[in-house]
Amino acid sequence: MHSNAIAMATGQVKLREGCVKMEYLYDQADYIQSFDDLDIKIFEEFSSATRFFPFTNERHLYNQKYISGLDARLDIIETKYRPLLIEKCQELIHKLQYIKTIA
Repeated sequence: MHSNAIAMATGQVKLREGCVKMEYLYDQADYIQSFDDLDIKIFEEFSSATRFFPFTNERHLYNQKYISGLDARLDIIETKYRPLLIEKCQELIHKLQYIKTIA
């Protein structure tokens, strides 16, 4: 989760892919350690708002004109959520920084 938050905050991974991964990691990490104090609702909300849009590896399956229209709509959603997602990533980086000392 720590590494994924860094990758999202620095643009190494796209927000959509990062959010889906964050949800997965959060669910899996709960088996090892409870993260009740971490709120990932913004990741879930963004994933839900963008669920309809194809991921990068699926884009070639669609007509380019259709993709262009989707991209315009996706840009609006990402512009709305980006600051909130980056802020949450920064929070997770800070809260989970102890992981660096464990590894």
